[in-house]
Amino acid sequence: MRIGRPRQTSLSAWPVVAGLLISALSPTLAVAQNLTGYYDNWILMADDTMSLALTTDDQEAAFGLVCGPECYFYIESRIGCVEGRDYPVAIETGTGGYAGVMTCKPADRELLLMMPQDERFLKLIAKQDHVRLTIDRNGGETSRFRFSLVGSEQAIGIALAARAYFKPPDAAGALPTGGSVEIDK
Repeated sequence: MRIGRPRQTSLSAWPVVAGLLISALSPTLAVAQNLTGYYDNWILMADDTMSLALTTDDQEAAFGLVCGPECYFYIESRIGCVEGRDYPVAIETGTGGYAGVMTCKPADRELLLMMPQDERFLKLIAKQDHVRLTIDRNGGETSRFRFSLVGSEQAIGIALAARAYFKPPDAAGALPTGGSVEIDK
């Protein structure tokens, strides 16, 4: 799955793209249809089981936050990764940076670089225009990405807040238990 640049992708295609990414990350959960929003260079999609906020870059890579029971920042790109392997990443904004680790995880037929969402990263990207991520690959090779953060604060904030409305996977569609039901005939 390749995601085009936000300004080159028609707005009507965004729900499809984001829905495919959500279903790829968790094929047993419903595709987000309940909440869709566009925040400058970011799109947000959420339903009662997952939320997703994402943007793309000039190289057709996607960056965003996906939440189910846990939340992860991720990068999807044409540059592959080895499943289960950890990749050092330098994260930089206009106000600072730090080193982190992204793990290559499967999502349907794709492999994504993912790292758990944390407050340190959220504080680093708050009120910034862009983020640069430099990933250390095999043999000293690096992959560099630059993503717009314009609109990210709203999209990510709503994606995180949407978790309060998630239904547990086993409760979706389940009937209440522990009581009796009388049916009038």
